Amino acid sequence: MTREFLLGTAAALLIAVPASALTMTLLEDDRFISARAEVGQFSDANKIVPDSDFSLFASEVGANASDVPRFTSNINGIYGATANAGAFQESSFGPLSIFGKGGANANASHGGIELVSALGDADLPPGAFDAQGQSNLDVLFSIDGQAAFDLEGFIQTGIGQAQGPPTNSVQNVALFEFTNVTTNTSIIDIEINGEDDASIDESGVLEAGTYRVVIEAFTRVRGQGEILALTLGDADTDDGYQAFASWGGNLNLRPIDKPIPEPVTTSLIGMSLGALVLRTSRRRKA
Repeated sequence: MTREFLLGTAAALLIAVPASALTMTLLEDDRFISARAEVGQFSDANKIVPDSDFSLFASEVGANASDVPRFTSNINGIYGATANAGAFQESSFGPLSIFGKGGANANASHGGIELVSALGDADLPPGAFDAQGQSNLDVLFSIDGQAAFDLEGFIQTGIGQAQGPPTNSVQNVALFEFTNVTTNTSIIDIEINGEDDASIDESGVLEAGTYRVVIEAFTRVRGQGEILALTLGDADTDDGYQAFASWGGNLNLRPIDKPIPEPVTTSLIGMSLGALVLRTSRRRKA
């Protein structure tokens, strides 16, 4: 009986030695970039997603639209509106890391109207325009143990707007979210718009559970394209609208080691138990 007990104790000691390991499991991937441009009856739209879930994503996308010239007569300087948008992203995943950077932009212009022979003829506003760009990283993951984390990143937004009617607008937003889904608590939640920027530099400890990272840049310019206060001799060629937003992020995890027996100590314990087993066996035979 003593022999079996000692052998069991030795085996338990060897099996109970924990390994210093941490596993991050990627669960959901919703990354994409998109661009859309529309002027009057003309439009263009494109969207790109990764080739497969959690694969390397490095791409850019664009969209462009423009109105045809309003007249083909000898009167020069009468042009339709133009709109274009773009977005890019580069993102990847490591065994214990998430990396990404991206951005989006949207631009539009009324075109121009020069002097014509009659004021009534000059009332030729370009058509409506709408341009949108978006770059989005959204990933859900889980970890099977306690982990230390370091998270660095930034978000930035900017606008440029020429004088135009109040129906025209410039929008942009950038956000950075890091959420503990298991406990439904926010670790980081930052959103900016207009002309602004924010930096992220956080570190701490995460418990085993499920987490979500969302980083997004969205831009949009739109309007009816009306021209205000056009008078004889004036040229309205500077009605431009633009917006941009960009982001970057880098999350790194590392396991938190717990005290474990030194390998040499464990070996000595095993050897001592083995010697004791042998000694007990010999005593019984004697």
